[in-house]
Amino acid sequence: MLSMVFSLFMSMSVFAAGDYSIGGASWDTGDRALATWDEAEDKTKYKVQLYKGNKKIGSNNSTSAAKYDFTKLISDNGVGNYSFKVYPLKGGPDMTIESESEYFDSDVVAGFKKSRSSNTSNNSTSTNNTSGSSSTTNNGWYQSNGSWYYRKADGTHATNWFMVNNLWYYFDANGVMQTGWITDSKGFRYYLNQPNGDMPVGWALINNKWYYFDESGLYRKGWIEDKGLWYYLDANGEMVTNTTVDGYNINADGVLVK
Repeated sequence: MLSMVFSLFMSMSVFAAGDYSIGGASWDTGDRALATWDEAEDKTKYKVQLYKGNKKIGSNNSTSAAKYDFTKLISDNGVGNYSFKVYPLKGGPDMTIESESEYFDSDVVAGFKKSRSSNTSNNSTSTNNTSGSSSTTNNGWYQSNGSWYYRKADGTHATNWFMVNNLWYYFDANGVMQTGWITDSKGFRYYLNQPNGDMPVGWALINNKWYYFDESGLYRKGWIEDKGLWYYLDANGEMVTNTTVDGYNINADGVLVK
């Protein structure tokens, strides 16, 4: 094991060369709260974090598009000044950019909630919900009894895995969006960001523990290489720190020391 890890460590490049610089972080508002930025010249995913004032709201989210829809999070957290920070995953946190603050007033937030909830008499009527009672809503997100649902274009609820705006979500058999740790219908264990429910890719901080999720959303275990640095994740997927694994020292940041 020692020789294998050392060989891998010596042979891996730091990370793929390319231009991952981004800019132009701004809000695209109207009936949605879209965080947008200029796409990197070379293909990469992005990490984006919402702030209300100086307070982080929700998780550090992953997206492959140069935009992220924060409508749900802002409608849940109410009136205030919001900004976001974003960086290219292949470029790393040193390439983080920040948007200017945008004030979302009570009318705007109410509009967000209205667009997401069952409302208005000219919307389609359905009885496909957990209580069996009738609700009126267009296709898309809506909230009922504190739970979030996604109604598809054919009028049925999304169940199991379903992609919305390039992000994966998981819904139970009743159509309720799930958050936190879940075991899906095939028996695989995943984590879904709280409170917005999207599946993370890459690093995620959960209950003060770092995990690394691959492109399919499964958490990694054992040795992993990220941007030229080696980390070790234990049997539960948690990054270890200040310890020795296979004879190699790991520092306080979880990085293997040469």
